Amino acid sequence: MVHPVQSVIESLYAAGRCPRLHVDATHASVTVPDFIRQQWRERLIIDLDASYPLDLVFGESGLAADLSFGGQVTRCSFPWEAIYIVTDRSTGRGIVLDRHVPESVKRQAAGQQPAPAFDNAITKVEPPAEPKPELRRVEAEPAEEAPAVAEAAPPAAAPSPSDDQAKKRRAAFRVIDGGG
Repeated sequence: MVHPVQSVIESLYAAGRCPRLHVDATHASVTVPDFIRQQWRERLIIDLDASYPLDLVFGESGLAADLSFGGQVTRCSFPWEAIYIVTDRSTGRGIVLDRHVPESVKRQAAGQQPAPAFDNAITKVEPPAEPKPELRRVEAEPAEEAPAVAEAAPPAAAPSPSDDQAKKRRAAFRVIDGGG
C-alpha cells in the first residue's frame, strides 16, 4: 500500500509541480544536520524540487533524499509520522495529516485567524474565499404607460464582469489527486 504522502508527492511530480513538505525535525527518527534540527525544530519546510539531484527514495517507513543546506549536501530521512503537510509549492494546495501535526504547531495555529482545519486525518488545504460583493436595494422607477399587449419574456441577463472573472479563476484551479 502506498502511503498518502508518497501518493501526493508522486501526483505533484506527474503534474510537473514541486512538492513542499512540512516536517517535525524534532521527531527521533528524522535524520538532518543538527543545526537544521535546532533552527527549525517542528517547522522544517522542504521543497523536493525535481530539478536538483535528490536521489529521492520511498520506503515502508518514510522517505530519504539528498538535500542541500547552505551548499552542503546531506542524506536526510523523514519517517511518515514526521511529515504533517504536503503541498504544491506554487499554489499551497495539498494535504494535512492531522495525527502528525505537532502539538506546538496546533496551539500556534489555534491562535491565528483564520485557524486551519485540523479535524480529520487528511484534510484539503484550500485558499481563502474571496469576500462576497455588497448588496444594495434598488428602487423601482415609475413605469411609462405601456400598450395593452402580452408581456414578452425578459431578456437574458448578460454575463457581468464578475462572472467572467469567476470563470477565469475556476479555469486556473487544478485538482490534485490525494490518493490514499
